[in-house]
Amino acid sequence: MMAESANGASRHGERGSREMEEGAMSVRTVLCFGDSNTYGYDPEGVASGTRFRYPFDVRWPGVLQGLLGPEWRIVEEGLCGRTTVHRDPFEGGLCGLDDISVALASAQPIDCVVLMLGTNDMKTCFNLSANDIARGIESLVLAVKRFPWAVGCPSPKVLIVSPPHVGKGVDKVVLSSFGDHSVRVSHEVARSYRVIAEEQTCAFLDAAGVCDPSPVDHIHLTPEGHEALAHAVKGTLEELFRP
Repeated sequence: MMAESANGASRHGERGSREMEEGAMSVRTVLCFGDSNTYGYDPEGVASGTRFRYPFDVRWPGVLQGLLGPEWRIVEEGLCGRTTVHRDPFEGGLCGLDDISVALASAQPIDCVVLMLGTNDMKTCFNLSANDIARGIESLVLAVKRFPWAVGCPSPKVLIVSPPHVGKGVDKVVLSSFGDHSVRVSHEVARSYRVIAEEQTCAFLDAAGVCDPSPVDHIHLTPEGHEALAHAVKGTLEELFRP
């Protein structure tokens, strides 16, 4: 009887474990891989010397988590200064292509990777065209597709988000790394990103169509911008995973 009871308990434990695993797998995981606008850099707070980063519930990944609810898990992976594939000559550790494999390995299993990078590729020190910046985002898409996913972790969908525009007047900001070229190319990248998305069968969203940069530094989003972007990403994700 004790053996039967132990076996029964074992079977019950295995069944409960399977149910827990199935319940856990029903939660969709979204990795948001980006730069300071994903990190939540607060331009007004920095200018006033009061705050460097927006709270979680103000940053667009946090707003997105609130909008989507407990059936989704939003993983923030934003880093100030991060580029797509380029190495900043003034500061190390900012190349997205170097970082993405660690982010994927840490967050897997992942249902969708949201890539919103490119603004820092517009810096005057790089002097890149819109097409070259788009090739950088393509390299990240390919890194996701070629990643050696663990057993039970299928390759995720990818959402490419073309970054917000760089505002006029950015060159007037003290020690700005951006100039007129940055402003111009920021209005050109969406078309190139869309082509990459089509070629790589990714979803696409143009952030510049839903949010504008802060008038304080002409680069980073306001709380209203984060809110608008979160709603736009939510709609795109829901469309992407619609049965």
